[in-house]
Amino acid sequence: MLSFDLSHQAAAFSAINQFIELSLNFEISDQQFVSYLEHLIPAFKAFDQDGVQYSASIQAFIEIVHWIDYKRGECGLGDYLIQLSLEQIKEVRRTLRKYRFAILAEIRQFRDQEGDNQKAFLKQVKTIIYDHNQLLFVRVDLGYLKDSMPTITIKDFYAHISSLIKLMKDKNNCFKHLLGYGLALEQGITKGYHGHLLLIYNGSKHDQDWYLGDMVTKKWESITQNIGYGRHSNTKEIKDKYDRQGILGLGMIKREHPSQVHNALKVAQYLVEPEKYGQMLLVKPLGRRSLFKGSYKPHGRQYQIKFVPPSIDPLHIVTGNQNDTAWLDELWIPDQ
Repeated sequence: MLSFDLSHQAAAFSAINQFIELSLNFEISDQQFVSYLEHLIPAFKAFDQDGVQYSASIQAFIEIVHWIDYKRGECGLGDYLIQLSLEQIKEVRRTLRKYRFAILAEIRQFRDQEGDNQKAFLKQVKTIIYDHNQLLFVRVDLGYLKDSMPTITIKDFYAHISSLIKLMKDKNNCFKHLLGYGLALEQGITKGYHGHLLLIYNGSKHDQDWYLGDMVTKKWESITQNIGYGRHSNTKEIKDKYDRQGILGLGMIKREHPSQVHNALKVAQYLVEPEKYGQMLLVKPLGRRSLFKGSYKPHGRQYQIKFVPPSIDPLHIVTGNQNDTAWLDELWIPDQ
């Protein structure tokens, strides 16, 4: 039996998604199948919202919920499920199987879209690098304290994100001299709704990346009225660790140092990763997207850039083994 966390919306929908994948790809007994439904249906109803769009797997589950509610009438959910016949359970399973192709198509579409997003974001980052001799890269992870997760819905999350994006566009205070940014929104059972933010500042105007990271996390906490939590990777300890591993792409990045540029582009590349389907948002407000990037207008000046052999060309990023960037995706929700 799987142990599901159903305490908050992100976890409940992730659990439903896992149940759908389990049902379609593995053999589970009718007893287990019915037991999962008995736990997951009330959880879905507790966190269901109007004005949102659901993933294909959640849509499949919704059809099951409607079928069961129609059939059981005034009978209690548990009482109805326990007396389901073998043929009725098969009918529910057949309903799920109808969505197999839609779910697979959604995975392909996600990978294609994220691949396009990744290329577009990397192109923008490369343009910024070309235009500026030195840049300050700051990475911040944004989420919510565990105790507050049960109160956070996807609409709350997007409201907070919208406030943050407005501040970044205004480019005041901790966002002054910001040249570009990328913000990827994800969800998970452990982290709940969370975002990965990469900020690119003019390195001629800023040199204290740890300070900016602290200010951005504090700004997020303020936006969320202190139920949000942020952690940045620009501390001396974290950067020293990455430097020893030869993967430091944060802090001051100088165009004349190919290894710095290469690592910075790897950080940008990982922000939008087509293979991270397991962390895709399963629910979004209607018409909203899950990746945001700032606008950047090239200034059009021409530079004499030192020649770098193609094998280490800092403006050419090659997607390698996914494990090359797995170090970026650490768990960071604090203990309560």
